[in-house]
Amino acid sequence: MMRCAIGVPGCDTCSAAVPADRRGNVPTTPADGYDWNETPRLNADLVQKAHNQSYRAVRERLERGVIEVLTTTDLLDDTELLEVGVFEWAGKCPISRWLSINTARQYTTARTLIRRALRQQRS
Repeated sequence: MMRCAIGVPGCDTCSAAVPADRRGNVPTTPADGYDWNETPRLNADLVQKAHNQSYRAVRERLERGVIEVLTTTDLLDDTELLEVGVFEWAGKCPISRWLSINTARQYTTARTLIRRALRQQRS
């Protein structure tokens, strides 16, 4: 399961994991071939994969990710969003916390990386 590039590993998972769970499939978290203690390697691999992408392509990918996460979130009722244990793969957190940790914070990181790349490009 591929993640959005440049520091946003959670967004594709968020949008794909809930429908997969509803079909009876358990999503792989954080990603196929990675354990949670390997997230620095996962992030580095995502950045490397996106290294040659244009700013426009990265930005479009991020914008699509936002739409996918919002659409997925809109499909969930209050119990699904706020109760622990509804989605077993989310661990001991309600899916709302999992979504927040794996999206909002990651978008902040993405913004920082994109701005850094733009500054380097200008100099």
